[in-house]
Amino acid sequence: MRFIKIAAVALLIAVLSSCAQLFIGNAKTNVEANNETIITPELKALLRAVPKPKIVIRVANPSTNVTEADRFNSYINEIEKVFLQKGYTVRDRALLENLMRGGNIDYKGIKDKIDTDLIIDILALNFDNSTQAHTFYNKTTQKEEPFATALTYIECGIATLECRVTIVNRGQLGGLFTLRTSPCDIQAEEARFYVDGFRQKMAWVGREASGMFPVLRATIEDEGGKRSYTQYLTNRLIALLSSQ
Repeated sequence: MRFIKIAAVALLIAVLSSCAQLFIGNAKTNVEANNETIITPELKALLRAVPKPKIVIRVANPSTNVTEADRFNSYINEIEKVFLQKGYTVRDRALLENLMRGGNIDYKGIKDKIDTDLIIDILALNFDNSTQAHTFYNKTTQKEEPFATALTYIECGIATLECRVTIVNRGQLGGLFTLRTSPCDIQAEEARFYVDGFRQKMAWVGREASGMFPVLRATIEDEGGKRSYTQYLTNRLIALLSSQ
């Protein structure tokens, strides 16, 4: 531990000597500005009359791979959990799946047998995309500044939730949503980094001993993180439904 601390101090001294100063910054992608929301007048009217309608979650394109299906179901469980925590009545999606497998079922039958107001189809939920931030907010100068070259950037992961909302008693499409977020946006303070005076190399704050690099990555890879971002996006969806 002592060696690591000494190494970190030595690194900082070396960088300070060669680059005159270090800046502390963070990068933002603002991917939420590209969210896409379509809500029909009929869905708005239903949400005004019933602010917390009964819902059932459906996976529109289930994976045939057992491992992938189990993992995806764990994310769907998180979506259902958030709706429950917000006071919604969440119907058992297995009942809907069994009805659909039986065939010859219409929306009136779904309404009668499951007693749900909305079906929320999860069209996609992925964490594999990313974007590059070529500017950063310099906490020293309190300005947004570019890195020195295109070879210096922060790679920011993107979590995306796409879903479709169907009004059951009408058998009608009520809304389409594509929601995005990034750890660079919602964990800006945790993702602080040092930038050298030339704005060419960086190191995460607290991980200086690992060295300074032209590229840092804030991607979404571990399962705990994926569940957290699923919860965040679900809360964003609920906020949109509640604002009608």
